[in-house]
Amino acid sequence: MKILGISGSNREDGNSYSLLNDILQNVSSIETKIIQVAELQIRPCEYCSELCSEKPFECAIEDDFKVLFEEMKSADGIVIACPLYYYIPSKFQAFMERISCLDYYTEEKHSEGLSPLLGKPCALLAISATGGHNTLQVLNHLQDFALMLHMRPVITDFWPFIGVSAKGGEEKDAVLKDAKAIKQAKELLRLLVGEIEKTMTS
Repeated sequence: MKILGISGSNREDGNSYSLLNDILQNVSSIETKIIQVAELQIRPCEYCSELCSEKPFECAIEDDFKVLFEEMKSADGIVIACPLYYYIPSKFQAFMERISCLDYYTEEKHSEGLSPLLGKPCALLAISATGGHNTLQVLNHLQDFALMLHMRPVITDFWPFIGVSAKGGEEKDAVLKDAKAIKQAKELLRLLVGEIEKTMTS
């Protein structure tokens, strides 16, 4: 079993990375990997409709978009951690725009149901300076993104139900002081593993 963590922050080793690292380290019998979008070169979508998805889900722009997309395809489950900017950090938003364009033109030029992420379980984490309701815009945006790609966001029985809301700050590893969010994120990871196991045995 392989779980990919994606830190959507523009800042390397920020709170999004710290939260992912904390819940994914020392997870027994599971291969884990974290990719920080901040370390990648991802250009905005150029809406090159004639070239987009000549082959299903193949982008015409040559940069690190493919690195992240390939890792997503090879993972059994995905955890996305993203901070509140306005609303999504620009580099991760660029990635989301690129992959949404690929999804649209793949269906237009080929057919539906070709998404390599179809049915893939995913878990969503959002971090802001104050936590709570301020992260809802991020979680809703991430959920829309996951559903567009036909992934399966994991739902919890605790608020806000579609993921985990965590409190961060400018201080390094500030999010690790949010004990409630850490506990909930670990429970969310446990639920994600359960969903992956169901997928692998079905």
